[in-house]
Amino acid sequence: MTPYNFNQHKHNYATWTSARAVQRGFTTTSRIKKAIESSQLRQYSEGLLDNVFSDFDTFHRICSNQIIKSFEEQGLGKVTYGRVAKIISIYLKTTVILCNQGNCERSRLIHPPIDNILLVNMSKLEGLSSLRKIRWTQFDEKEYWDLIAKLKSHFKVVDWTLEEFWTPELSD
Repeated sequence: MTPYNFNQHKHNYATWTSARAVQRGFTTTSRIKKAIESSQLRQYSEGLLDNVFSDFDTFHRICSNQIIKSFEEQGLGKVTYGRVAKIISIYLKTTVILCNQGNCERSRLIHPPIDNILLVNMSKLEGLSSLRKIRWTQFDEKEYWDLIAKLKSHFKVVDWTLEEFWTPELSD
């Protein structure tokens, strides 16, 4: 048995935060943990894949499909890309961005967690009113990447700094 260390501690907490962010009406924490552990998410968060992927978007696509496949193998049926993308974003926010205070190269690549609060607040900006109608939990892969492209076009960068539009008190 591997000794309990900070990386395991961080992984456990990030798994829990990811599960809480997407769990409502979805599935159990243990299934989410199994899906996360079937992917390369933890290895990426620990910096073990820095020379493996040419860019973050490639990693995100591969990791998303690994997680989706795990959910399907666990009998969950069709799981949307939007839910999986949020699992990835919350996990990496917890293990990379917060641990490095947003001051590392990977922090500038990781997408913010997309949810209704973020989209509604962004929709108040000129040119982004259509974001109000988006249902992130229903995103397929193309819809997710179309949104990321739209955000990149508008903001030039899509990273943790966009969470200035996320206000936790609106989640009540």
